[in-house]
Amino acid sequence: MWRKFLLLFRRIFRVFTLDGFALSSVWVQLAAIFLVSSLIIFGMSFVLGDLAMSYRLFADPSSYAYIETDNQLIFGLFQVLFGLVLFSFIISVLSAALVELIEKIKSGTLAYNKKGHILFVNYNIKLPMILDEFDIKSSQTKKTQNVVLLFPDSETVANFRAELDKDRWPNLDIFLRQGDLLSFHTYLRQGIFKALGLVILHSDQFKSPLESDNFNLKLLTLLVSNLKFLKHLQDRQRQKQPMKCLVELSVNPESKVIAQNLTSNESGNLFAVTTPGDVIGSVMSRAMVDIVYYKIFFETLSFAGPTIHFVDPKQIKNAGDLVGKSFQELLLSFSGASLIGFSGVENGKFHIQLCPFESKLKQGEWLIILAENIKALKFKSVQIDLSNTPIHTLKSPEEYDSRKICVIGEQWPLGNIEEFIDEKSITSLSKSHFIFENEKEYFQKEFHKTLFEEKYDNIVINLSDELGFRLSLILSQLMQNREKLQTKFITVLGDPTTEQLLNAYSSEINTVLSHKLAARYIAQLAFQKNLEGLFTELAFAEGSEFNLLEVGTHIPSEVLQNADQLKALLSQNSLIYVGMVDKEKNINLYTSNFKNAKEILVLSRGDR
Repeated sequence: MWRKFLLLFRRIFRVFTLDGFALSSVWVQLAAIFLVSSLIIFGMSFVLGDLAMSYRLFADPSSYAYIETDNQLIFGLFQVLFGLVLFSFIISVLSAALVELIEKIKSGTLAYNKKGHILFVNYNIKLPMILDEFDIKSSQTKKTQNVVLLFPDSETVANFRAELDKDRWPNLDIFLRQGDLLSFHTYLRQGIFKALGLVILHSDQFKSPLESDNFNLKLLTLLVSNLKFLKHLQDRQRQKQPMKCLVELSVNPESKVIAQNLTSNESGNLFAVTTPGDVIGSVMSRAMVDIVYYKIFFETLSFAGPTIHFVDPKQIKNAGDLVGKSFQELLLSFSGASLIGFSGVENGKFHIQLCPFESKLKQGEWLIILAENIKALKFKSVQIDLSNTPIHTLKSPEEYDSRKICVIGEQWPLGNIEEFIDEKSITSLSKSHFIFENEKEYFQKEFHKTLFEEKYDNIVINLSDELGFRLSLILSQLMQNREKLQTKFITVLGDPTTEQLLNAYSSEINTVLSHKLAARYIAQLAFQKNLEGLFTELAFAEGSEFNLLEVGTHIPSEVLQNADQLKALLSQNSLIYVGMVDKEKNINLYTSNFKNAKEILVLSRGDR
């Protein structure tokens, strides 16, 4: 007891030393000044006559003009000087505290004490595009979202602050912070236990992707090694209110396996783990086959367009009890959106079923719906007469597309493109993949002449942004000087500014923006990490996937008269109607106007 009292006394006494006072917090400094002031006022009251006079002389130097006794004349002067000095101390301490506070805000070392925020760790080029999606989401919900950006150094904070355009994200409150990312105390200061989500981005400050992966794996190890935080994640998972946690890695497959093992749990992974080689790589590969596949994912991954919603059937107006109804019956009963599957929990694990035409809705299962405005969803049981539309008129598309594709460069890996094209196309692609050591060879006239003479279905420009931009401009100009060709140019880019410039110049070039696609995917997972499994199934050939039915080949034009009838006809073939594609490869979702239809976009099962 005495030892604790002695230790406390030493700490208090240290505050009144020069070193102790200078290193104390502003509140301790002010408390020390007020304590000394109180002792002086009380002590001097014995020689100044009374406590009131002692306080007046200390607080108001002008009171010295009204003194009456010799003691007040002599000791009052000291009291006035004490007051001037100590009040100057107070002003100095408050000024220094204000300067320190401003410096902490500018440098990002201030703690974050609110709750309900989403914490981003690290910086890369995709971060502003992710914030674009967050701003759209916040605008839709009419609720300002707090976002904390945690960077490893003050330089990154200063650079981001200098480029921060407040008008770009009017629906977000953005707080910039920096600290030692390998210290859990840093995350405590940013209220990690009160956060809605945690997104660890693939940092661009490292020289190689492997170094960045190793750093993010260290961050994961730090977080899951903290038993209190691990229990927090597990409790939220059991309460079916999981904290939305995501980590981004490079294309290295071993890194993803390690990350999943670090964050595995009996009820599933506590973190969603995304790499460019997963969903985004597969979408990019399909885009090289047909740009429509890129466009449908690009739209569904944005909060501004049609997105995927998990809907409790009990919340649907005028629907009644939907349990026990078949998927096909429910599919035909919804308008203004597309029912694509069921979701539920089995043995404590979340699962999804896409295109479950043989299934009926079970108790506790939710509906998976693709809709632009979920509030516009309407339910009405309808009966469609298919007697005048024979089912056999529909012809399923080939499992693999036949395309004569040319790829220029290797900036982005081709990924699993072989899963979407036939053997003949793969052989042709191997002969038409041009990679030159000398960049000048990409701009040789003979090379350009060969590209046009071969009459490729798609020419994919897979170079760096600078090279790709220049080559796209040249080929676009050459195309304008020739007769209209069926060849489609697809340029893979990373920088959105380059994409905007290219699109403004030429409509002949289709652009695939890899970073923006990845940013939209990360933004979706940050709000609903269960979407990881769904998009994985949609993007790869093994599961349910988007397919195109060519009008006149796979589906006769005469059945494109009534949207409800078309929807029912497709359902008879285990296909879900998604939208119409015109000759310019534009997608119109849920449309009932098929005037310029060239293809019908459907969702089909992997076992069709």
